[in-house]
Amino acid sequence: MPEELRSAASEIAKQLDVSFSAVVTAALADWMRGRLVDAWLAEHQATHGSFDEAELQDLAAEAGVPYLAPGRVAKPAA
Repeated sequence: MPEELRSAASEIAKQLDVSFSAVVTAALADWMRGRLVDAWLAEHQATHGSFDEAELQDLAAEAGVPYLAPGRVAKPAA
């Protein structure tokens, strides 16, 4: 893990009074949920057609999450 990420995760753990492992586990779980949503969206769009930007923004608003336009999230470094 790059030092800047390790340091940030350690600081978050201190602020939340939880273990470093709990912070890393939560971050990985969130990332995995995101991949599951991506897979569902791809399957849904293959079956029912693509969503337009307004529909995606509405879905994000209904879910209470920020909307990130396609291509805004970089793949993690290997």
